[in-house]
Amino acid sequence: MAQILDCYPYRDKQGERPRFFCLRCGQEQYSYDPPGVGGICRRCRRQERKREENAMTLQEMSTTYRAQAQRLRERIRSLEAAGRQAESKTERERLNGRALALTPIWRETRDLAVLLENYYERGYRRNDRYTL
Repeated sequence: MAQILDCYPYRDKQGERPRFFCLRCGQEQYSYDPPGVGGICRRCRRQERKREENAMTLQEMSTTYRAQAQRLRERIRSLEAAGRQAESKTERERLNGRALALTPIWRETRDLAVLLENYYERGYRRNDRYTL
């Protein structure tokens, strides 16, 4: 009995040389493959397009930064409250030290949220520390 093979369409890669190799993934591209643009194959271009569609805008990033800054501020406040209620001096110093370490991170996150919110406004005076 003859066996049916699922090998269609058949590509004889030994019969011809590749037209080019994709610069991103290194995949061989032959004459019957869709043409590449700028040395990049169709699959890599599709992945790049998906990445561009999923990219966040600066306004969306600002809301994320704002939420993170709020979480950091709440954590700092809870550490400070726990430090005030701590019974031993070493425990108080440890908790206050953790709160102190988070404070500059909170400030920078808050400042970046403001910068990203107002980045495209003409009259907005930007913070000198941050440039995009």
